[in-house]
Amino acid sequence: MPQEPRFRVLQNVGAPPQTSGRKRRWGHLPLDDIDVGDMIELPMSEEQSSQTISALSSYVWRLSKKSNKKFSVKKNNIGIGIWRVS
Repeated sequence: MPQEPRFRVLQNVGAPPQTSGRKRRWGHLPLDDIDVGDMIELPMSEEQSSQTISALSSYVWRLSKKSNKKFSVKKNNIGIGIWRVS
């Protein structure tokens, strides 16, 4: 006795729906909107800033390569600061 197939073929259904891609952890930061000399401050604990700064620096560096803008990411006394330097 043949088994019933466990799949089905649908014809003329069109392209798959658009996805937003990979979720960006830092995508909400207004890095495109700040001017040279401006800073974005991210308040957080010392422990949290130590765990976060590497990932945040990498994200900002990748964005700077796409946008031709330069940023500096540093820990400060209340968390992490991102400065637009050029």
